[in-house]
Amino acid sequence: MAHIAYLPMTPLIPNTSSNELKEIAFKTLPSASKVQIKCFLEAFYGFKVQKVRTLNMKGKKKRYADSLVAKPDYKKAYVTLKNPLSFSQNPYPFASTHQNNKNEKMLTTHR
Repeated sequence: MAHIAYLPMTPLIPNTSSNELKEIAFKTLPSASKVQIKCFLEAFYGFKVQKVRTLNMKGKKKRYADSLVAKPDYKKAYVTLKNPLSFSQNPYPFASTHQNNKNEKMLTTHR
């Protein structure tokens, strides 16, 4: 398990509208095991992992000009956390403030 530090994991975008995440999906190498995924997330992100479920995915194949091109295979890991992650509703609170100021300037210049 010395190669845990080099385990590439890409989080997939959750499709929930609540403020707390209990389950997160990651995309990783097909050779990664459940134990390696759990150890990696606990060591580097500090998550307390309750359960890991995995799903092997085949890369899609597409035809480009008389040749068949295949994307690489990958593994999806669905990680259930012991403590849900909570985050704010608006991750960019300053963007809306900037947009409101821009609208106010437009209104004042057109009067």
